Amino acid sequence: MEKTHRLTGLVFVFAVTTCLVAFVYLQAAKGFPGLPGVIVYAFAAGFGLEFLGAAWTGRFSRGGHGQLQN
Repeated sequence: MEKTHRLTGLVFVFAVTTCLVAFVYLQAAKGFPGLPGVIVYAFAAGFGLEFLGAAWTGRFSRGGHGQLQN
């Protein structure tokens, strides 16, 4: 059950991060007036990407053979 919760959390963070990256592109398409939005959304997306990168590599670096570890 705990593994399911961890995986659900990763999927949720992935979905939110994907939306934030899409918002970055939408704001960038506006040109210079969209610059504040680019900064804010990129900053937030950076945290999501860092979390996902650490969680993904942590899955495999502890000898879990593809299993989510504690």
